[in-house]
Amino acid sequence: MSSIKIRIRYLNDVTWVDSTACDFLVNSNRTDVWRINISSNLSMLDNFLTILHPGEISRANKYYQTKDRNRFIISRGALRIILGKYLNTQPVLIEFKTGINKKPYINTNHAQLCYNISHSGDWILLGISNSEIGADTEQVNFTFNYKDVLQDNFSSAEIEHINQSSSLDRFFLLWTRKEALTKATGKGLDNDLKSIPCLDGIHTGQSSTISTVEDWQISSFELSGNYLASVAHNIKIVTMRFWDIHF
Repeated sequence: MSSIKIRIRYLNDVTWVDSTACDFLVNSNRTDVWRINISSNLSMLDNFLTILHPGEISRANKYYQTKDRNRFIISRGALRIILGKYLNTQPVLIEFKTGINKKPYINTNHAQLCYNISHSGDWILLGISNSEIGADTEQVNFTFNYKDVLQDNFSSAEIEHINQSSSLDRFFLLWTRKEALTKATGKGLDNDLKSIPCLDGIHTGQSSTISTVEDWQISSFELSGNYLASVAHNIKIVTMRFWDIHF
C-alpha cells in the first residue's frame, strides 16, 4: 500500500472554443474536454445512425423513452466522429472494448488515446487524453433530497462544506469529482466513496482505496448554466482545452 497525491481545483475562467480551431492532437501535457448539446443535434440522428455498429443500434432501440434513445445515438455518434478525427480514421471503423468495471476503451494500434464520456440532461461531456481520464457531469436537480446520501458517501468535512451554503450546487459539484476519479481509475462507485477526497486543495490518499498508484488532478468547471462537471486526469497535465462542437 502506498500514498498518492490528489490535487483538486475549480476553474472559473473556462472558455469554450469552436471545434473548427482544434488540431485533434494529444500529448502528455494536455487534456481536451468536449461538450455536445443534445437538443441542437437532434436533426443529425439519421446521420449518426449511419456510422453506428449493429450492436449499438440494437442498444439504442432497447430504450423505452425516445429522449433516452436519441441521447444514446447522439452521444455514440459524436464520440465516433470526434475520436475518428484524433485517430485519423473513419468513425465507423472504430472498435470499442470494455475493461475493468465496464470502463470502455478503444481497440486500436495507434498511439495511446484514452477517453471518458458522461451525460446529464441536455449535455454530453467527453474527456480525451493520452493517459487514463475520467469525466462526469451533473445537472443540478433542485428536487433531489441530497441529505439522504450524505452520510454514506461524504466525509464529515465534506458534509460540513456542503451544508454551509448553496448546498445543492456544492453537493453536485463534489459528486462529479468523486465519480470522475472512480471512472478514471476504473474503480467504479462502491462503499469506499466516502474515502475519496473532493474538496479543493491537495490531498493524500491510499492507492489501495482508490485502485491506483498514480497521482491525480481533478479539474471542475461549469459546463453550461446549472450543469457542473469534473475531469480527473494525470497530475502532470498543464493544459486543458475546452471545445464546443456542432454537427
